[in-house]
Order: sequence, then structure tokens, then C-alpha cells
Amino acid sequence: MNQDTICFDLGTNFDYRLFDIIDQYDKKHSITNLYGKLRYDGLPGGRSAAIIPPMTMDELEKYVGECKKRDLEFNYLINPLSLDQNVIDPEVGKQMRDFIHNIYDMGIRAITLNSPAMIHYVRNTFPDMFITLGLYAYPSKIHQIEYWRNWGVNEITLDHCFNRRFDVMRQVLTNYKDCEDFHFRLIANNLCLRECPFRLAHGAFVGHSDPQSTSIDYCLINCNYLKAKQPSRILSSEWIRPEDIHYYRELAEETGNKNLCIKLVDRCKSTAFLERVVKAYMEESYDGNLLDIVNWPDTRNMGKEAKNTDKAITHAMTGAPAGAGAPPAGAPAGAGAPPAGGPAAAARRMGPPPGVAPLRFVDKMAHDIPPKFGRTMSFPQIYVDNKKLDGFLEHFVKDCRCDQTICRGGMTEGVADKFPNACGYCEGWAKKAISYNEQEVAEWTAVASSLLTSIENGTMFRED
Repeated sequence: MNQDTICFDLGTNFDYRLFDIIDQYDKKHSITNLYGKLRYDGLPGGRSAAIIPPMTMDELEKYVGECKKRDLEFNYLINPLSLDQNVIDPEVGKQMRDFIHNIYDMGIRAITLNSPAMIHYVRNTFPDMFITLGLYAYPSKIHQIEYWRNWGVNEITLDHCFNRRFDVMRQVLTNYKDCEDFHFRLIANNLCLRECPFRLAHGAFVGHSDPQSTSIDYCLINCNYLKAKQPSRILSSEWIRPEDIHYYRELAEETGNKNLCIKLVDRCKSTAFLERVVKAYMEESYDGNLLDIVNWPDTRNMGKEAKNTDKAITHAMTGAPAGAGAPPAGAPAGAGAPPAGGPAAAARRMGPPPGVAPLRFVDKMAHDIPPKFGRTMSFPQIYVDNKKLDGFLEHFVKDCRCDQTICRGGMTEGVADKFPNACGYCEGWAKKAISYNEQEVAEWTAVASSLLTSIENGTMFRED
């Protein structure tokens, strides 16, 4: 039974070793829920389907049974930005509803949805099902929260903007402190751009992904390109450090709200990554690179087994350096360029790591595109010293109004620096806490920029 005043949800890659990891580090039993979905369930979700670990319905049922033995809820995700018009499709709509019946019959009593129609269907058909509203509904206003509560959800995954708006969080938790069946969830370790203007486009893209192929994700590459070009954007991203969890616990205790949960991502990551995350957030301390415990989408952290995508394999695939997570010590030879020599067919195999589905449209791509994609997914060694960020969040706890400011330092190529409401807080902390090799970053951003341009103008494909 949870002995903490807040709880935690953890994404699962369906590795049974996660249960032992939770037992080892979660001494308060505050991880109360695991969440995930199948790669081949015929339903879209909030992640590219091709990077989800494969699992059958029978295997899912056994995994859910193990969760129950350990007093863990399992929350099944049907959480894309959009279901297209599938709800009113006579065949696909029935398949979706039948699938929900199947997972209910196997014992699943929690589900994450964004579709208003499916939320009403589940609420009316399965009164005992706990319904979580997913992030892609983007509830960013108090009025929207009340709409969704009246619509029948039990829990709301709040927009990232709430993470550093303590004045608004205080009001929300106070308003609903007496609603015993209404919960709130904050995502701790995502790394989205602050108030990202491309989030709807990105959500639509991943929701339409093919489980049998890996698509080159324009929004994801662009997101990382912007952070590499301006590292202060890493700090303005609204993550929650392990050391700062106590602020949210104290806020829950102050308001008397017992229904605040912290969501830990990501279900598509290696078990080694998830172990680092669990250990850090349960101990509320991490001595190392913050990027090692947040959703920095490096191929070295993909899949259940990190060793399958790390070091030598990543180096051979992309020309990238091994050993990410340590302070940079010089630029690697050959970084930023596709491997020289070798037949075109071999070049086209370079891209996703082993165990991940092959590139979509790879047979039509220009020969340099797969290596460039592989290089962009193995990032330069940017080191964010987590311990040097002690005290960083206090600025936000003391009622900083980020909603009324614009970040200084490259967001609009110097124009915003002259605005009267320009803020350089994160930029100043970045100079203290972030280190990197400028040459390596410059080489990586050159490759990323070239790939982005190839996607934009269509030259990623051969003309033959």
C-alpha cells in the first residue's frame, strides 16, 4: 500500500525485470500503476507503433496478471491525438469496441483515452473502468478540466505548462480536493519544447504510424535540432527533476488533495533507462547527466535491451561516439557525416537500431538519407549536470509568470531579446549547468538541418 502522499505511474516495456526494479527502489510502494499498449492492436497511440516492444494478447494477459499479484494497476493506452473517423466506421469502430471488451475480460480496469465518444462509451459500458484523459487532449485551462470531469474521466494528464505554474496547480488541487474519484497527473521527465507550437502536428504524425515500419519523424528531428542549437531550450522544457518532487508533494499536502500522481516515461525505452528513472525518482536524487533520465530520444536508450543499440552498433551505424551521458571530451572523428564507402543497399540499412522496424519508403530514398537519419538519432554529447540545477525550480515556485514572458536567447533569432517581457532565466542557468563540444554539436546540427531540408523539399527520395 502506498505510504506516500503522492503516487507514481511508470511506463512499461513489458520486461518482467521491471517488477524487481520496483521492489528494489520503491520502498514506499508509491509506484501504483504501470501503463502501456501493444504494437499490434490495430489502434493508434501516443508513440510511434514501430518502437513499441512486440507482445501478443496472451502475453499481455499474463503480464496484467503479474501486475495484479504485485498490487499494481495496469492502464491500457488508446491515446492518440485523433482516431480519424474510425469511431463512426461500421467495421473499425466495432473492432475498437470489441478490443476494449477483450482487455476488460482479461482484467484490465484502467484505460487512457482522448476521444470524447470513446470516453462516453467506456463510461457507460464499463462503470468500474478507471478512465485517464491522455496528454494529447491538452487540457491547459481550469475550465477545460471541469469539462472533462463532467464528461466522465477519473483522471486528467495535465498539459506540461502546469508543471511550473505553482499558482495554477495550487488552485486546481484546492478546487478538487474533496473529489475523491478525481485525480491529476503530471509528466515528470518528458523533454518537449516549452509551449511547443508543433505538438498537434507531431501527435497526428505518430498517431498514424505503421507498426511494421519506422517513419522519419520530422517533428522529432526538428525538436532536437532546436535544442542542440540553443541548449537553454533543454532547461525551459517543463520537466521535473527528482530532487524537486518534494515541491509537488508539499503542494498536495498544503491543499489537502490526495490524488496527485507523477507520470514517469517512457514505455519505449530500455530497461536500463527505466531503472535509472525509477532509482532517481524514488530516491529523489540523481548525480549525473539529466538527459540520462528524461525522454531524450537517443537510439542508445531504445528497446528492452540497451546493449542491442549501444556503443559499437550505434557507432557502426551512424559514426556517432559511444558513451553518451559523460561530459564531452573532444569531437569524434567522422562525426556528422554518413559512413564512407560500401554499397548503396548497405547504406540504406543504416537508420533504426536492431529490433526496430525498418525505415518506411527506404527503397525509394536517396542513398544518403538513412545514414543521415541514423546520425540524427545518435545525439552529440550534451551534458546537463543535474546537481548544478539545485535551486533552479525555486524561481517558478515563487510564482514566476512564464505564461507572460518569452524566452530570450535565439528563439526568434535575436528579435525576442528586445521585447520588454523577454526572460533570460533559463539561458543563465544553461551557462552554469550545460557543457558540450561545440564542434561536435555543429557537425550534428549540420546533418540534422540537411535532413530536415530534404524532407521539406522532397529530395529525400530518388527520382528514378
